[in-house]
Amino acid sequence: MRTTAVRSGITAVALSLATVATIGTSASAASSPLGEEPKWRVSGTAKIYFEPAAADDITFTIAARGVFTEARGTVKVAHYSPDGNGGGFEADVDCLVAGGPVATVTAVITTSTSFPVGERIAVSVYDSGTDRSGRSHDRIGWSWSVPTGEVQPCMAPATFGAVTGGGFTVVAKGWPKPPAQTGTGK
Repeated sequence: MRTTAVRSGITAVALSLATVATIGTSASAASSPLGEEPKWRVSGTAKIYFEPAAADDITFTIAARGVFTEARGTVKVAHYSPDGNGGGFEADVDCLVAGGPVATVTAVITTSTSFPVGERIAVSVYDSGTDRSGRSHDRIGWSWSVPTGEVQPCMAPATFGAVTGGGFTVVAKGWPKPPAQTGTGK
């Protein structure tokens, strides 16, 4: 019998590659204000190794650009077990924070076979570049496999999953002025 963590990992990431392939908002749809080059950007598609679901086919695609809560883009996740069961979701980015090779993305689910539409998810990415053989050693973390409670904008867990194919690119140019926070006086 598999543990609840494996079941929730499969359920949580459960995405259909067909769904991911047919649902789309391109990276170009996620633009910075006034047509400026975005200071922060995360893009790429990667196969993921996650120990509780080691035999499963898990794929993340991220296309996000912009700063803080002005960021836009999509996060798509597909997850299939060896018997072919699985599913997926797509979420619209509502925050991006990046620094060095690390980025945090939050997004609100718009289409899903496994999560409630309207739920916020969080993803963290570590862009390690490539080694001499051209292999990526990037890492990724996601909120639905960690007991975080309600996900807050711009917050994500550590990068606990290893990239086994493909990879992510994180671009972090400086630290922009954050947008005004309503109701806080900041």
